[in-house]
Amino acid sequence: MIDLKKKFLVYGYGISGKSVEKYLKNKNCNYNIYDDFKKIRNKKTISKKYLENNINQYSYFILSPSIKIEKNHVLYNHKNKILIDLDFLSLEISSQKILGVTGTEGKSSTCNYLNQILSKKYKTKIIGNFGDTILEKKNLIKYLSNIDILIIELSSYQLDKLNFLKLHYALITNIFSDHLDYHKNINNYISSKFRIQNFLHKDSYLFLSKKLFYKYRNYIKINQNRLIFNHDKITYKKDLSNCIKEININSAKNLIYYIDSSIKIKNNNISDDLNHRTQLIYNTDILKVYNDSKCTNLNNAVYKNNLINSSKKVLILGGKLKKQDLNLRFNIKNTLVLIFGYQSDLFINQLNFIKSNYFKFNNLVDLINFLKLIIKPHKFKYVLFSPGGESFDSYKNYSDRGNHFNQLIRKILY
Repeated sequence: MIDLKKKFLVYGYGISGKSVEKYLKNKNCNYNIYDDFKKIRNKKTISKKYLENNINQYSYFILSPSIKIEKNHVLYNHKNKILIDLDFLSLEISSQKILGVTGTEGKSSTCNYLNQILSKKYKTKIIGNFGDTILEKKNLIKYLSNIDILIIELSSYQLDKLNFLKLHYALITNIFSDHLDYHKNINNYISSKFRIQNFLHKDSYLFLSKKLFYKYRNYIKINQNRLIFNHDKITYKKDLSNCIKEININSAKNLIYYIDSSIKIKNNNISDDLNHRTQLIYNTDILKVYNDSKCTNLNNAVYKNNLINSSKKVLILGGKLKKQDLNLRFNIKNTLVLIFGYQSDLFINQLNFIKSNYFKFNNLVDLINFLKLIIKPHKFKYVLFSPGGESFDSYKNYSDRGNHFNQLIRKILY
């Protein structure tokens, strides 16, 4: 249990750090703030020199989740004192049911679907990696008293540092190779995802697909009677958006059933209100165009492309490629692959082209101009913009990249 009478250091002054500061201030706690990169105008801010000379006075270090603590880090010998913002919920939770959702892809969409379905009968709230935080609420216990079910999207960074939060249900959507710059290797990354099982209450359940279970069962150490297998059969393959939607809803169905078996789920009544996630932006009998700018994982981009049952398809890749396992190669089938950006060759090196071809471009504008020339003569039926790389090489974020793609497509198709 966290002792609020002890002294805290808020290490990293981003969204989570500012939220933690408000929480500590509301609780009249003793704390300081430190950030490696930001100059903070705050009386509570300390210098690095002060931290190094007085580090033992702090009982807890609250980190922004993405900060990696390696051997040369000032906090390396104090890792047992590290917390993240979500740990403080352990002091505030009473009767609420807590759902934890993790996975490489589909976390936000799955949380969104859980929220839509459960909110028809219960008061729900999504927090965590989804982008929302609630620690800054003046009276957090009172705020939580109006919530029946708290849905928490959990990244591998958060799971790597989390200590005190407890879950009534945990769900893993999928696992692809990702965040190897932080986790160093795929085994560490997989272990961080399965760490979610450590935070389950006694007699609580972990939900995942059978395919995931058999692939990674060496990482599952809890009693198998506490495992619930998700539905993983796809029945609708004519449209990629509906296909991915079905996969994510299937991930949630058993979890919802265990919460309340009386809730009926109809896919048609569930909206897709998260932009740039396998979003169908152009739809005719001749051509469908999908904007999946949120996809920053090459493995997942290829997986989605291979779900499209056609040889008349274009996959658009590009951006800043995340660190990959160099031994991995992803099979891409029956596809024209268009790749933009200065790291195009790195993408090519990770792909096995099976009855496929590729072209490289300096930027997305040049790529779309080429697409305009070939799309009708070659009678392509599908275009999937699923970059498989981060957006920061040329854009503010994936949303900025997705909006630019929409603008370019409108110019050549509308």
